[in-house]
Amino acid sequence: MSPATFPLGQSRVVAGRYPPPGSDPHADAIRERRGERGITPLDANLLHVPPVAGGFNSLLGAVRTKGKLPGALREIMILRVAAINHASFEWIHHEIVARQEGLSTGQLYAIRDVDTPLPPHATILTPLHISALIFTDHSTRNTRIPMDIIQGFKNEIKSWVAKSEPTLSGEDVDKKVDDLYVEAAMVVASYNMVSRFLLATDVAGLSDMEVPWPVDKKEHFISLPSFPPAPSPTHAIHAVTIITDPSAPWLVFANSLLTDWTMWSYVVPYFLDLPSSGSSPGSDSASESASASNDTAASNTRTKAKTTTYNILLHSQRGHGRSTLPLPTEEGDTMHNRRRVTIPLLAHDIAHLLDALHIPQPVQSVVGVSQGGAAALAFGALYGHGTNSNAKTRSIVACDTAPRTPAGNKEAWEERIRLVYGSVDNTATRNSGATDYAERVGMRTLAKVTVPRWFPPGSLCHPDSGAGASSQAQGYAHADTHGHATRRTEWVERMIQRTNPVGFAEGARALSEYNLLDSDSDSDLSPGERLFESKIGRVLLVAGSLDGGGRVGEGLKSLCKSWTSEGGEGKDGAYVEYVEVGGAGHLPMIDAPEVFCEVLGQWLQGV
Repeated sequence: MSPATFPLGQSRVVAGRYPPPGSDPHADAIRERRGERGITPLDANLLHVPPVAGGFNSLLGAVRTKGKLPGALREIMILRVAAINHASFEWIHHEIVARQEGLSTGQLYAIRDVDTPLPPHATILTPLHISALIFTDHSTRNTRIPMDIIQGFKNEIKSWVAKSEPTLSGEDVDKKVDDLYVEAAMVVASYNMVSRFLLATDVAGLSDMEVPWPVDKKEHFISLPSFPPAPSPTHAIHAVTIITDPSAPWLVFANSLLTDWTMWSYVVPYFLDLPSSGSSPGSDSASESASASNDTAASNTRTKAKTTTYNILLHSQRGHGRSTLPLPTEEGDTMHNRRRVTIPLLAHDIAHLLDALHIPQPVQSVVGVSQGGAAALAFGALYGHGTNSNAKTRSIVACDTAPRTPAGNKEAWEERIRLVYGSVDNTATRNSGATDYAERVGMRTLAKVTVPRWFPPGSLCHPDSGAGASSQAQGYAHADTHGHATRRTEWVERMIQRTNPVGFAEGARALSEYNLLDSDSDSDLSPGERLFESKIGRVLLVAGSLDGGGRVGEGLKSLCKSWTSEGGEGKDGAYVEYVEVGGAGHLPMIDAPEVFCEVLGQWLQGV
C-alpha cells in the first residue's frame, strides 16, 4: 500500500495553509523533519495555529524517532489507535512504516480487525505485541486502564528487556521497563490526539473513509437461484473476498448454524501468510533464534520465512448474517413442498458464489463446520475434484459434523425450534407474532443454552475454563487472565442472538433430516452424487475432543474408517484423514484456533 493508492483530497472543514519556505519558522522546522514529503495535509491544517503546529511537530518527532521502543511494537499501537478511531489517514501512512518494521499482512489484518475480541490467534503476534494491543484497546476505548492490564504489559516488556540485554542488573531492568512503559503510554496517547485532530478537521478529506485493510477485502451481495436450475434468483448471499495475490490458491469457508462469516475471524490472519516450514509464526522460540536483542525479529518471523498465502472466500449461509432466505412458496406452487434450506442447497450456493465471483476453480479447499461442515461434505460429493467436468475443489475439510442426521437428533432440533418460537407448529415461522417473540425472547434463550453446549467444561471458552482446560489448549493461551475468553463467548452469544430466527429454524430442519451417504434409500443426493461415490481428492475430518462428550469425534472417526480402505486410499481414490483437536468443543476455530490452524495449515500443504 502507498498513499498514492488513496488520492488525497481537500479538507471540507478548513483550507490547509502552506507558508512559503522562509516565511514561517514553524513551517520550516516541519519541512526539515518531513524531508522530501514536505508539508503534509495534516501539517497544513495545524498551521492555522503555527506555534501549535511547531509543538506538535516536536512532540510527534520525539515519539516517532527519539524513543527506545522496538519499531514494530510502536507501529502496532499506532495502527490499532487508527483502526479503532476510524483514522484512515493515520493508517494509510503508518501501514507503510509497519511493513518496513517487519510486520506481515496477517499480523496487520489482526491489528486492523477491531470487531473480533482480543487476544487474536496467539501465534500471529508475540506475547509482547498482544499485550500492547490489549493495552492500546483499553487506553483508546475506555481511557482508564485496569491495573492488571498495565502490569501484564509491563511484565511482557520486562521479559523482552531481560532477553535483549541479559547483562543488565535487576534494578536497571526495572528502570528500563518503566521508561519503555511511559514511552508506550505516550505513543498511544499522542496518536489518539492525532487521530482526533485528523477527523475533526477532515485532513485530506478522508474523515468518512473506511480504514483500509492490508488486503483487497470486498463485500458482495450475490443473488442466487434457490432450486437449481431455477431461471431467476430467489435469495442473496452475503460474501466477503480477501485477496492477497491474484495468483494465490483459494480457500472457501462455510459457517455453522447460528453464526455468520465472522466466526472465522481468528483463523483468517493465519492463512494470509502461512509459514511453509510449519513453525509457529509468532512464537518466542522463533524470535529468540533470530535475535533476542530486537523485537522486530519476532515480527519478521512471517516475512523472512518462506510463506504460503491464500485468497479467501467467506460467506454467511442462507438465512444467516445478512444473507437472505428464498421467500416461502404458496400452496399450489410447484415448489410448495420444497424446503428453503437443505444441505445440498447450501453446497449449490457455494458453487454459484464461485461462478458469480469468477473465482478460479478448482479451489484449494472448501472448509466448513457444523452445518457448514455438512455443506462441505455435500460440496465434495457434488463438485469434487477428479475427472468430473464440473469439479470445483481439490479437497474438503468437514469439522464437527456428520454425513447424516444422527439418531434422535430430529426431536432435539424440534425442541430447539420450540424453545425459540414457543411452538412446534410448522406454521410458527410464518406467524408474525411468533417471529416477534423469537426475536425478542427466543433467540436470547437459545443463545444461553447453546454456548455452554458448544464450549463444554474443559474448553478455554467455558466460564470455568482456567484449571479445566486441556494442556494442549493452555499451551497457546493467554487464556482468561483478563476475562478475554469470557468476551469471546459473549461475542459468540451475540452472534447467535442476532441470527434470523426463521433462518435458524430452516437450517435446523435441514440438519434434522439429511443423509449424504450411499447406503440408504433416503439420501439427499442422487445416485452417483453420494458421498462415497465422490471424486474428491483429499478429505480432512476434524472434531473438537469435547464436542458432544466425544461422540461427534467418534462419528467422524467412524466415517473416516468407512470411507477409506487399506493404506488410506478412499473408495474412489480419496485420501481421508481424521484429526482431533484436544480441549476444544463444537467450534475449535474459536476456542482453540491455534491448534486448529496448525492442523489445517499443515494438511493444506499436502493438497
